[in-house]
Amino acid sequence: MKRFSATLLALTVTAFALPAQAQLVVLGNGQAASCYQDTIRGNQGSFSAIKTCSDALKETLSAKDQAATYVNRGVLYMRKGDQVRAAADYEKALDIRPNLTEAHINHAASMIRLQDFDGALVALNTALEDKNLTKRPEALYNRAIALDYKEDYRGAYFDLKEALAIRPDWAPAVALISRYTVEAAG
Repeated sequence: MKRFSATLLALTVTAFALPAQAQLVVLGNGQAASCYQDTIRGNQGSFSAIKTCSDALKETLSAKDQAATYVNRGVLYMRKGDQVRAAADYEKALDIRPNLTEAHINHAASMIRLQDFDGALVALNTALEDKNLTKRPEALYNRAIALDYKEDYRGAYFDLKEALAIRPDWAPAVALISRYTVEAAG
Protein backbone atom coordinates (compact mmCIF):
# COMPACT_ATOMS: atom_id res chain seq x y z
CA MET A 1 0.00 0.00 0.00
CA LYS A 2 1.34 3.44 -0.87
CA ARG A 3 0.62 6.72 0.83
CA PHE A 4 0.23 9.85 -1.27
CA SER A 5 0.68 13.39 -0.10
CA ALA A 6 0.55 16.68 -1.93
CA THR A 7 3.70 18.71 -1.73
CA LEU A 8 1.76 21.97 -2.18
CA LEU A 9 -1.46 23.22 -0.67
CA ALA A 10 -4.58 22.96 -2.80
CA LEU A 11 -4.80 26.75 -2.90
CA THR A 12 -1.41 26.86 -4.57
CA VAL A 13 -2.53 24.28 -7.13
CA THR A 14 -5.34 26.61 -8.21
CA ALA A 15 -2.86 29.27 -9.18
CA PHE A 16 -0.98 26.93 -11.50
CA ALA A 17 -3.41 24.18 -12.51
CA LEU A 18 -6.28 25.46 -14.59
CA PRO A 19 -8.89 23.04 -15.84
CA ALA A 20 -8.66 21.95 -19.46
CA GLN A 21 -11.29 23.06 -22.00
CA ALA A 22 -12.67 21.64 -25.22
CA GLN A 23 -14.25 23.43 -28.18
CA LEU A 24 -16.74 21.84 -30.57
CA VAL A 25 -16.56 21.98 -34.35
CA VAL A 26 -19.26 23.84 -36.26
CA LEU A 27 -18.86 23.69 -40.03
CA GLY A 28 -20.15 26.14 -42.61
CA ASN A 29 -20.02 29.89 -43.07
CA GLY A 30 -22.57 31.20 -40.58
CA GLN A 31 -22.25 32.90 -37.21
CA ALA A 32 -21.98 29.54 -35.43
CA ALA A 33 -18.91 28.66 -37.52
CA SER A 34 -17.44 32.11 -36.76
CA CYS A 35 -18.07 31.50 -33.06
CA TYR A 36 -16.18 28.21 -33.33
CA GLN A 37 -13.31 29.93 -35.17
CA ASP A 38 -13.03 32.47 -32.35
CA THR A 39 -12.66 29.68 -29.79
CA ILE A 40 -9.99 27.76 -31.71
CA ARG A 41 -8.01 30.97 -32.33
CA GLY A 42 -7.73 31.38 -28.57
CA ASN A 43 -9.99 34.42 -28.31
CA GLN A 44 -9.98 35.51 -24.68
CA GLY A 45 -13.71 36.21 -24.50
CA SER A 46 -13.98 39.59 -26.20
CA PHE A 47 -17.39 41.22 -26.40
CA SER A 48 -17.45 40.83 -30.20
CA ALA A 49 -16.66 37.11 -30.10
CA ILE A 50 -19.34 36.46 -27.47
CA LYS A 51 -21.80 38.56 -29.51
CA THR A 52 -21.03 36.46 -32.60
CA CYS A 53 -21.94 33.32 -30.64
CA SER A 54 -25.07 34.95 -29.20
CA ASP A 55 -26.16 36.05 -32.69
CA ALA A 56 -25.57 32.51 -33.95
CA LEU A 57 -27.90 31.16 -31.28
CA LYS A 58 -30.68 33.38 -32.71
CA GLU A 59 -30.31 31.62 -36.07
CA THR A 60 -31.99 28.36 -37.00
CA LEU A 61 -29.40 25.74 -36.10
CA SER A 62 -29.46 21.98 -35.90
CA ALA A 63 -29.53 20.64 -32.34
CA LYS A 64 -25.90 19.56 -32.80
CA ASP A 65 -24.73 23.04 -33.89
CA GLN A 66 -26.86 24.78 -31.27
CA ALA A 67 -25.34 22.68 -28.47
CA ALA A 68 -21.85 23.18 -29.93
CA THR A 69 -22.38 26.94 -30.07
CA TYR A 70 -23.43 27.01 -26.42
CA VAL A 71 -20.26 25.08 -25.57
CA ASN A 72 -18.11 27.43 -27.63
CA ARG A 73 -19.69 30.55 -26.12
CA GLY A 74 -19.18 28.95 -22.71
CA VAL A 75 -15.48 28.55 -23.50
CA LEU A 76 -15.31 32.25 -24.36
CA TYR A 77 -17.10 33.20 -21.14
CA MET A 78 -14.73 30.93 -19.20
CA ARG A 79 -11.69 32.58 -20.77
CA LYS A 80 -13.17 35.97 -19.89
CA GLY A 81 -13.48 34.79 -16.29
CA ASP A 82 -17.29 34.67 -16.19
CA GLN A 83 -17.71 31.17 -14.79
CA VAL A 84 -21.41 31.60 -13.94
CA ARG A 85 -22.34 32.37 -17.56
CA ALA A 86 -19.99 29.66 -18.80
CA ALA A 87 -21.65 27.08 -16.55
CA ALA A 88 -25.11 28.22 -17.70
CA ASP A 89 -24.10 27.76 -21.35
CA TYR A 90 -22.76 24.27 -20.70
CA GLU A 91 -26.00 23.39 -18.93
CA LYS A 92 -27.99 24.62 -21.96
CA ALA A 93 -25.82 22.51 -24.25
CA LEU A 94 -26.46 19.48 -22.02
CA ASP A 95 -30.21 20.17 -22.05
CA ILE A 96 -30.04 19.85 -25.84
CA ARG A 97 -27.54 16.96 -25.98
CA PRO A 98 -27.24 15.23 -22.58
CA ASN A 99 -24.46 12.89 -23.75
CA LEU A 100 -22.20 15.65 -25.11
CA THR A 101 -19.02 14.75 -23.28
CA GLU A 102 -17.18 17.98 -24.17
CA ALA A 103 -19.99 19.92 -22.47
CA HIS A 104 -19.58 17.75 -19.35
CA ILE A 105 -15.81 18.36 -19.33
CA ASN A 106 -16.20 22.11 -19.76
CA HIS A 107 -19.04 22.28 -17.25
CA ALA A 108 -16.76 20.56 -14.76
CA ALA A 109 -13.97 23.05 -15.52
CA SER A 110 -16.27 25.95 -14.75
CA MET A 111 -17.48 24.23 -11.57
CA ILE A 112 -13.87 23.73 -10.45
CA ARG A 113 -13.30 27.45 -10.87
CA LEU A 114 -16.52 28.08 -8.91
CA GLN A 115 -15.20 25.66 -6.25
CA ASP A 116 -18.09 23.21 -6.71
CA PHE A 117 -15.84 20.15 -6.65
CA ASP A 118 -18.64 17.65 -6.02
CA GLY A 119 -20.55 18.94 -9.05
CA ALA A 120 -17.37 18.85 -11.11
CA LEU A 121 -16.77 15.22 -10.16
CA VAL A 122 -20.30 14.25 -11.19
CA ALA A 123 -19.82 15.89 -14.61
CA LEU A 124 -16.38 14.35 -15.11
CA ASN A 125 -17.46 10.88 -14.09
CA THR A 126 -20.30 11.15 -16.61
CA ALA A 127 -17.85 12.19 -19.34
CA LEU A 128 -15.41 9.41 -18.46
CA GLU A 129 -18.15 6.79 -18.91
CA ASP A 130 -17.99 7.51 -22.65
CA LYS A 131 -15.76 4.77 -24.10
CA ASN A 132 -15.15 6.89 -27.24
CA LEU A 133 -14.12 10.00 -25.34
CA THR A 134 -11.42 11.80 -27.34
CA LYS A 135 -10.71 14.31 -24.57
CA ARG A 136 -10.00 11.64 -21.94
CA PRO A 137 -6.71 13.21 -20.78
CA GLU A 138 -8.49 16.54 -20.23
CA ALA A 139 -11.26 14.85 -18.26
CA LEU A 140 -8.75 12.95 -16.12
CA TYR A 141 -6.68 16.08 -15.55
CA ASN A 142 -9.75 18.06 -14.47
CA ARG A 143 -10.88 15.23 -12.22
CA ALA A 144 -7.41 15.17 -10.64
CA ILE A 145 -7.76 18.86 -9.81
CA ALA A 146 -11.18 18.31 -8.24
CA LEU A 147 -9.95 15.27 -6.31
CA ASP A 148 -6.94 17.20 -5.06
CA TYR A 149 -9.22 19.88 -3.65
CA LYS A 150 -11.22 17.18 -1.92
CA GLU A 151 -7.92 15.87 -0.50
CA ASP A 152 -8.15 12.58 -2.39
CA TYR A 153 -4.49 12.79 -3.36
CA ARG A 154 -4.26 9.13 -4.27
CA GLY A 155 -7.15 9.41 -6.74
CA ALA A 156 -5.73 12.63 -8.18
CA TYR A 157 -2.31 11.06 -8.62
CA PHE A 158 -3.67 8.00 -10.45
CA ASP A 159 -5.83 10.15 -12.74
CA LEU A 160 -2.74 12.15 -13.68
CA LYS A 161 -0.79 8.93 -14.28
CA GLU A 162 -3.55 7.69 -16.60
CA ALA A 163 -3.70 11.03 -18.44
CA LEU A 164 0.07 10.86 -18.97
CA ALA A 165 -0.14 7.26 -20.19
CA ILE A 166 -2.40 8.55 -22.97
CA ARG A 167 -0.49 11.80 -23.64
CA PRO A 168 3.01 11.34 -22.16
CA ASP A 169 4.44 14.81 -22.71
CA TRP A 170 1.36 16.87 -21.85
CA ALA A 171 2.92 19.78 -19.94
CA PRO A 172 -0.01 20.65 -17.62
CA ALA A 173 -0.28 17.06 -16.36
CA VAL A 174 3.50 16.69 -16.08
CA ALA A 175 3.67 19.90 -14.02
CA LEU A 176 0.78 18.89 -11.77
CA ILE A 177 1.98 15.35 -11.09
CA SER A 178 5.41 16.70 -10.16
CA ARG A 179 3.75 18.24 -7.09
CA TYR A 180 3.04 14.82 -5.61
CA THR A 181 5.33 12.49 -3.73
CA VAL A 182 4.76 8.77 -3.35
CA GLU A 183 5.85 7.28 -0.06
CA ALA A 184 5.82 3.63 0.99
CA ALA A 185 3.45 3.03 3.88
CA GLY A 186 5.37 2.11 6.94
